[in-house]
Amino acid sequence: MKIISYIDKMILELEKSGKPAEYIIMGKKFFYEWIIELTSTGDITLENNKKKYKFTHKGIKVIICESEILEVVPNSKYLMD
Repeated sequence: MKIISYIDKMILELEKSGKPAEYIIMGKKFFYEWIIELTSTGDITLENNKKKYKFTHKGIKVIICESEILEVVPNSKYLMD
Protein backbone atom coordinates (compact mmCIF):
# COMPACT_ATOMS: atom_id res chain seq x y z
CA MET A 1 0.00 0.00 0.00
CA LYS A 2 1.23 3.49 -0.76
CA ILE A 3 2.23 5.68 2.16
CA ILE A 4 -0.22 8.44 1.17
CA SER A 5 -3.14 5.99 1.01
CA TYR A 6 -2.18 4.47 4.35
CA ILE A 7 -1.97 7.89 6.04
CA ASP A 8 -5.33 8.91 4.56
CA LYS A 9 -6.86 5.66 5.84
CA MET A 10 -5.57 6.29 9.38
CA ILE A 11 -6.88 9.89 9.28
CA LEU A 12 -10.30 8.64 8.17
CA GLU A 13 -10.41 6.06 10.98
CA LEU A 14 -9.67 8.76 13.57
CA GLU A 15 -12.33 11.06 12.11
CA LYS A 16 -14.90 8.24 12.21
CA SER A 17 -14.21 7.77 15.92
CA GLY A 18 -14.71 11.50 16.51
CA LYS A 19 -11.06 12.28 17.19
CA PRO A 20 -9.51 14.82 14.81
CA ALA A 21 -5.93 14.06 13.80
CA GLU A 22 -3.36 16.51 15.12
CA TYR A 23 0.00 14.99 14.14
CA ILE A 24 1.44 12.47 11.72
CA ILE A 25 4.54 10.84 13.17
CA MET A 26 6.79 9.04 10.73
CA GLY A 27 10.27 7.58 10.69
CA LYS A 28 12.86 8.64 8.15
CA LYS A 29 12.28 5.61 5.91
CA PHE A 30 8.56 6.35 5.64
CA PHE A 31 9.29 10.05 5.24
CA TYR A 32 11.57 9.44 2.24
CA GLU A 33 8.98 7.15 0.62
CA TRP A 34 6.26 9.74 1.30
CA ILE A 35 8.32 12.56 -0.28
CA ILE A 36 9.07 10.39 -3.32
CA GLU A 37 5.34 9.67 -3.75
CA LEU A 38 4.46 13.36 -3.42
CA THR A 39 7.09 14.51 -5.90
CA SER A 40 6.20 11.80 -8.41
CA THR A 41 2.54 12.86 -8.40
CA GLY A 42 3.48 16.55 -8.54
CA ASP A 43 1.77 17.38 -5.25
CA ILE A 44 4.91 19.01 -3.83
CA THR A 45 7.91 20.86 -5.15
CA LEU A 46 11.03 21.25 -3.06
CA GLU A 47 13.01 24.48 -3.21
CA ASN A 48 16.74 24.39 -3.82
CA ASN A 49 19.12 25.57 -1.09
CA LYS A 50 16.44 25.60 1.59
CA LYS A 51 17.68 24.14 4.87
CA LYS A 52 14.48 23.85 6.87
CA TYR A 53 11.04 22.65 5.80
CA LYS A 54 7.76 22.33 7.66
CA PHE A 55 5.71 19.52 6.18
CA THR A 56 1.97 18.98 6.44
CA HIS A 57 -0.41 16.44 4.97
CA LYS A 58 -3.95 17.71 4.47
CA GLY A 59 -3.24 20.45 7.02
CA ILE A 60 -1.91 18.02 9.64
CA LYS A 61 1.63 18.63 10.90
CA VAL A 62 4.21 15.95 10.11
CA ILE A 63 6.80 15.04 12.74
CA ILE A 64 9.86 13.11 11.58
CA CYS A 65 11.68 10.85 14.02
CA GLU A 66 14.51 8.32 14.03
CA SER A 67 12.42 5.21 14.72
CA GLU A 68 10.53 3.30 12.05
CA ILE A 69 7.02 4.42 12.92
CA LEU A 70 4.06 5.64 10.91
CA GLU A 71 1.20 6.83 13.05
CA VAL A 72 -1.54 9.45 12.99
CA VAL A 73 -2.34 10.70 16.48
CA PRO A 74 -5.16 12.85 17.83
CA ASN A 75 -4.84 15.66 20.34
CA SER A 76 -3.71 14.36 23.72
CA LYS A 77 -7.01 15.32 25.36
CA TYR A 78 -8.68 12.61 23.25
CA LEU A 79 -6.13 10.03 24.42
CA MET A 80 -7.22 10.51 28.04
CA ASP A 81 -10.77 9.26 27.35
